[in-house]
Amino acid sequence: MISVNIELNNPYYDYDAVRDLSMFFGRQNELRMLYSAIEKRQCFSVVGSRHIGKSSLLKYLSHPELRQRYGQEMSDRIFILTDWREYLQKTREDFFRSVCDQIIHQSSPLLMLQSPPANLSGEDRFKRLLEDIRNAGFRPVLLMDAFDKVTKNPHFDPDFFSFLRALAGIYDLISYITASIKPLYDVCHSDAVASSPFFNIFQTCILSSLTIEETRQLITVPVQRIDQQFTPDEVEWIIAQAGRHPFFVQVTCRFLFEEKLRQRAGVVDFALVQEHIYQELGPHFDKAWNDLNEDQQRNLRLEVAQQGLPRRKLAEFSESVLFRKRIREIVQIDAPEITFKDVKEALDNIEDNDFLESCPLGATHYVSLHAVANPGLKKAMHVRDFLKAGFERMRASGVRTDSAPEWRLYNILWFHYFKYHLPNSKTLARLGISSLRQFYREQEKAIQALLNELQELENASMKEA
Repeated sequence: MISVNIELNNPYYDYDAVRDLSMFFGRQNELRMLYSAIEKRQCFSVVGSRHIGKSSLLKYLSHPELRQRYGQEMSDRIFILTDWREYLQKTREDFFRSVCDQIIHQSSPLLMLQSPPANLSGEDRFKRLLEDIRNAGFRPVLLMDAFDKVTKNPHFDPDFFSFLRALAGIYDLISYITASIKPLYDVCHSDAVASSPFFNIFQTCILSSLTIEETRQLITVPVQRIDQQFTPDEVEWIIAQAGRHPFFVQVTCRFLFEEKLRQRAGVVDFALVQEHIYQELGPHFDKAWNDLNEDQQRNLRLEVAQQGLPRRKLAEFSESVLFRKRIREIVQIDAPEITFKDVKEALDNIEDNDFLESCPLGATHYVSLHAVANPGLKKAMHVRDFLKAGFERMRASGVRTDSAPEWRLYNILWFHYFKYHLPNSKTLARLGISSLRQFYREQEKAIQALLNELQELENASMKEA
């Protein structure tokens, strides 16, 4: 792999939360939303995929320079940043002891707090500290990164979350900003926790792709600071590979910049760089895919298959050439096989919309593609069109006649399923088949031929994507 040498001034080095505010780009709309909420003492849940920038956003939310940039000095606010990955296996008492220590430490530039008496419970010490902060004229904002981790800890039960809610609601002592991969109600370890009133006090801020302007800044500004540059074509190449996902962009920039340093004035081997980026990001792509629920995976499959969609639900993934490549590999492996039974049952129920809506053919890539292209039609229509498209591929050469041997398989399906819906006895008489047994053998061949054509259409659809 291309080695990364920080001594060569490669500025694209962050793999976790951004370490330097100068590398924090964009998020203007999200920052305005959160600062407005903090000003009004509201609680917000920041939701976004891995490496999308949740930790960086929480880390710099309290930064004076950033607050001044958005006209939100809020000098009476004390921001307490906590990482809830630390509490995955800890008890409630551990949590309150640790958070109290962090409140005292992180408040020290503005306020000298005394540790509450040790004989008090964790909840009482926490509440006492918050009251001391309020009495001093300040208001705390608890920033809870990786909040989805602790909601899986059984020590944090409904009573725990009810207590936190009371502090923000009844007592008006604190406000919360959480960050998680999934919405709060999806990450709880039990239905009892998920139904806690605590989770009703949060509004949601979805963290997705950067804007295209923010993406270009992330690509071009860091390298300009060290008197280097990416060419306009290289900038477009980076956006094509990474989309507007900040982590994908930074990894892509890092490898391309390293290759440019290695080549000096030589020609950059973009294929080699792409290969290394793909190897680096592959595990992250797999984790991102596994984090999605079934509906999101279905939507992403459609978005991966369709180029140039004006709006995408999962743009942070589907805009990346490399991510689309990985998903096509995953989908190809996991693509369901169309069986003889699937086709036979669909033909037998070809006029039953409810059946076609839920039949296995409705889960094919071909049908999914056409559903995106023509969203106004029901899935049953797309399944029926899929069957008809495969059927029309069975046409023989020349003019169709009832008695022509080369048209027999087509005719069996034509008379029984697609045109007249004749019963088997009338179909075999129309085609001059001598016995019902022979007819069933010929019908089986016809359905198998249709299955083959449908499979060809499905494979072509996959390749086209």
